[in-house]
Amino acid sequence: MTVEKSIKWLGLVCILAGIARMGMTPAGLIYGGDSTQEITFALIASILMGISSMNLYLSQSRQTGVFGFVAALLLSVGNIILASGFYGFFAYGSLPKPGTFVNIAESLTYPGLLLGTIILMIVTFRAKLFPRWYIVIFILMLLSLGIPFLGDWFAFFWGLTYVAMGYTIFTEKCNTLKAKERTLQEHDTIVKN
Repeated sequence: MTVEKSIKWLGLVCILAGIARMGMTPAGLIYGGDSTQEITFALIASILMGISSMNLYLSQSRQTGVFGFVAALLLSVGNIILASGFYGFFAYGSLPKPGTFVNIAESLTYPGLLLGTIILMIVTFRAKLFPRWYIVIFILMLLSLGIPFLGDWFAFFWGLTYVAMGYTIFTEKCNTLKAKERTLQEHDTIVKN
């Protein structure tokens, strides 16, 4: 299987990860925060996002470079750490009281996820492979962290970013042809000069 085919099929994993993350919002609104239903969606989403975050980089790696890789790494590691924190809920029936190690890990995880999201938003905007309006979803996600009436919708917007980008990757509607043409034009310009 070629790298392009792998990236395409991992786009489907991005869609599934986003749907799972979006499922946290209605589950939390209906059954309450930290309910079994919401935590189940969160666990599935964190595992799938841990896998698929690297695909958001791979689909635009030529354009995003090192910063895109750093963003994807922060998002992947952060989601994997989040997933590991949900084990206690299913093992013991409630979220365990965190110890020092967990407190330190979580205190690094959340800023890392935030930083990774901001970097991904910026490099995605600059890469010009995805539709520009996807940045609005990123901004809504970030705003929902600080605006009280949007706080319950944070997971929805977070998942929506993965669904939108995953759909674009899976259906191969990225502007990769435009990017290749732009690269060829830049190469021709350099050669002529």
